[in-house]
Amino acid sequence: MRATTAKSNDPRDTPVSSTNATSLADYEIALQQFQSYRGDPTETLQVTLKNDPDFVLGHVFMANAMLLMAERQYVAPAIVHIEAAEALHHKANDRERLLTKAARYFADGRWDKALDCWDENLVKHPTDAMVIQSAHLTDFLLGDAINLRDRVARVLPQWDESMPGFSYVLGLHAFGLEECNQYELAEEMGRKALAIEPNDGWSVHAVVHVMEMQKRFEEGAEFLRDRERYWAPDNGFAYHNWWHLALFMIEQEDFGAALKLYDEKILQAESDVSYELLDCSALLWRLALQGVELGDRWQVLSGLWQKKTPEENAYYPFNDFHTITALVGAGDFDTAFGILEALEKASTPSRSGALANEIGVHASQAIIAFAREQYDEVISLLRPLRSVANRFGGSHAQRDILSLTLFEAAVRGGDLNYARALLNERHAHKPNSPLGNRLHNKLTKRAKKAA
Repeated sequence: MRATTAKSNDPRDTPVSSTNATSLADYEIALQQFQSYRGDPTETLQVTLKNDPDFVLGHVFMANAMLLMAERQYVAPAIVHIEAAEALHHKANDRERLLTKAARYFADGRWDKALDCWDENLVKHPTDAMVIQSAHLTDFLLGDAINLRDRVARVLPQWDESMPGFSYVLGLHAFGLEECNQYELAEEMGRKALAIEPNDGWSVHAVVHVMEMQKRFEEGAEFLRDRERYWAPDNGFAYHNWWHLALFMIEQEDFGAALKLYDEKILQAESDVSYELLDCSALLWRLALQGVELGDRWQVLSGLWQKKTPEENAYYPFNDFHTITALVGAGDFDTAFGILEALEKASTPSRSGALANEIGVHASQAIIAFAREQYDEVISLLRPLRSVANRFGGSHAQRDILSLTLFEAAVRGGDLNYARALLNERHAHKPNSPLGNRLHNKLTKRAKKAA
C-alpha cells in the first residue's frame, strides 16, 4: 500500500509533497534563477538538499538543471539525485514520481520519453513552471520548433499575471512563435513579457530573433544596446545576446565591432560551458567566411574545446559539430577526426537522437571538407540536410551557419548555378539584406571571372 503523503501546493497551485517551508521557499528562489538565468539554481538547491535530504522535488529539479546543460559531465551527478528521488517514492506525490521518471529517461538518453512524461504532467498541472522550462529547453536542444511553440501554447491559458514567473512563460512562447515564423505575434509576446519583467534576457533574445529574421539589423542592435543594463549584468544568458549583437555587426560589415564583442563579451576566459563555446565557434566561422583575419583566436578556442574531449565526444551532436569547427579552424584535423569517429560510432536509443547523430556526422564531415577545400564534397553532404537540419538542434539563426557554408562552397567550387539558387532563396526570406547583397556581389564577380 502506498504511503499517504502530505499535501501542499506551490504559489502556482502545483502540488508538492514537502511541507518544509524553508525548502519550498528555496525552491522558489532556484526556480526564479532557472527562469531568469540570474544566479545558479544548483547552488541554491545544493544547500537546500543538504538541510533537507528528503526534499523529493529538490532532487528532481537538481537533476533537471544539470542534465539540461547538455553535457555528459553532468549525467553522473544528476543520477545521484535521481536515485535519491527514487528512494523517496514512498514520500513523493504522483507528480513527483512522474517527474522522477522523466529525469531518469533524460539521463538514459531518452529525451523523447522525458518529454512524454513532462507532457503528461503538464496536462494535469499546466502551471508547473519548472517542467515548462525544462521541456522548452529540451525542445530547443532537439530543434523541435513546433513544440517550442505548442507545448507552451497548451498551458498558457491557465496562466495569468498574478502567478510568479508568468513573464518568463510568455518569453518562452515568444521564442517558439518566432521559430515557427510567426514574427508579429512573437514580438508582441516578447514585448509583453518585457513590460512585466525588463530583466528577462530570454524574452530580449526572442524579440532579437524576430529582428534578425526580419532583417531589422540596425533596430536590433539599438534594441540590445538600449536594454543592456537589464539583460547583461549578472546574467548567465548574456553571452548569447552579445552573440546576436555581433551578428548584427557582421550584417552591417562592422567586423571590428564583432571581433571586439567576441573578445570582450562572448568568449569567457577558461570557459567550460559548451553553450558559450559553440557561440564562439559559430561567430568565428562566420567571420572567417567573410574573409576576416582572426589571429590566434581559433587556437585559443580550440584549446578550450579540447579540455572537454574525449569525455563529451558524441554526447550532443550540436556540440560536436561546433567543437570540430573550432578544431579545423585551428588546423587540428587529427583531433577533429577523432571526434567525428566517435560520433559515427555513437548509438542512441531514441529515433530523435539517431537523426541528430546522422545530421551531426554529415555536417561535421562537411566542415572538415570545407577546411580542406573539398567543395564538391561539402555540397554533397550539406545539400540533403537542409530540410531536416532543425532536428540537429539550435535555432534558425544558429543553423544559418550551414547555409552560409554551403553557399561559399558552391562559389569557391565553381557551382555558380547552385550558388545563385541558394542566394535567390536567401533574398526571398531576407530581401536586400546587407549580407545578402555582399554575397550577391561575390557571386557576380566570380561569374564574370569564370566567363
